[in-house]
Amino acid sequence: MVYRTHTPEETKKVAAEFAASLEGGEVIFLEGELGAGKTTFVQGVAGALGFDGPVRSPTFTLMNRYGVEAGAIREVLHLDLYRIEDPSELTTLALEEELGGAESVSFIEWPMDKLPSGLWKTIRVKIEINGDSRVVTVA
Repeated sequence: MVYRTHTPEETKKVAAEFAASLEGGEVIFLEGELGAGKTTFVQGVAGALGFDGPVRSPTFTLMNRYGVEAGAIREVLHLDLYRIEDPSELTTLALEEELGGAESVSFIEWPMDKLPSGLWKTIRVKIEINGDSRVVTVA
């Protein structure tokens, strides 16, 4: 699916529609340049799943957790691997245990070449800046 948005609110609306399709256990790779709206997308999903607090970029914390109550989903995990230079740094996060759980949905910014492949069923969400709009592709 491909969407075009013009405001952060529109991006959050697309994310909320996407959230309605989640069942738990999904690992979503978020792709897009700095400022494209990856965290805005997670804000929309977390809000749609019942989280009512602030959703912030995990650039410096590496991972944020948001408690939700939406069907089987009880937690949204939001990771940002931008600052990870060596994939061995990820062992301290115990991602094999954290990601893909039936009661969670995980969003990972900057996942490229940093995660072992084939461990989880992944969905890719790519957000591209196109002038004053964003093109959001879910695959």
